[in-house]
Amino acid sequence: MNARRYAVATAALGLAAGLFTAAPASAATAAPSAQGSSGDVEFSVFDNGSGIPRNGSFRLADLRQHGVPESAVKQLGAGKAPRTAGADAESHTMSGPDDLVGQWKDRDGWTVYMRRGYYDPARDRGFGFTKIEQKHNLTMKAVQATTQYPRPGAAGKQQMNGRPNTYNYFTDVLHVKCSGWWIFRTCRVDKVQAVRAGVDFGAQIPMLPKGVITAYCEGVQGRCPDWVKNAINI
Repeated sequence: MNARRYAVATAALGLAAGLFTAAPASAATAAPSAQGSSGDVEFSVFDNGSGIPRNGSFRLADLRQHGVPESAVKQLGAGKAPRTAGADAESHTMSGPDDLVGQWKDRDGWTVYMRRGYYDPARDRGFGFTKIEQKHNLTMKAVQATTQYPRPGAAGKQQMNGRPNTYNYFTDVLHVKCSGWWIFRTCRVDKVQAVRAGVDFGAQIPMLPKGVITAYCEGVQGRCPDWVKNAINI
């Protein structure tokens, strides 16, 4: 090889080496390496009526079509647990049992009120947020999701017998396990937990309805599993 050809070949190899070393930085944003982004992940979601399959498989990426934030999907794809609502700050800032600590609209546009309430474990009596949090291990976000995403039709919102202004809401929380790589993991629902919330729209304290009486996991004595309140779409 003469000197001219040697110089050209050397320059080409240098350019290729430069491109090779620069490529991983941009490629990493498109698809992470297998390390840290493969293996099993699990999480839970409230069934919001978007049609999450219960008896079949789906891709982790498909959760974006069911109201799960893009950021949560990416964190799960990276093998990390997404941030959840956690404890409600209001639980430690109000003093009286009848103080309002939250309000929102239910599925039908009715205003739901949450009062601080109280809970007496010795007599197993109470109502409102304090009882829901301390006895049943649920957050205000979980109660809100139960009233906003109940089961379809009359099955999800039923008038309580003998109490015409009080309604029970029923919804399901789905526990999901996924395996594979990144957002292409294959997922399946492996547990379903029914949640019930009772709301009194009649009693006035002093000018507004009493609101949420209680909320709990059906078939569970005492505290709901943590994965119920830690659902990633509330």
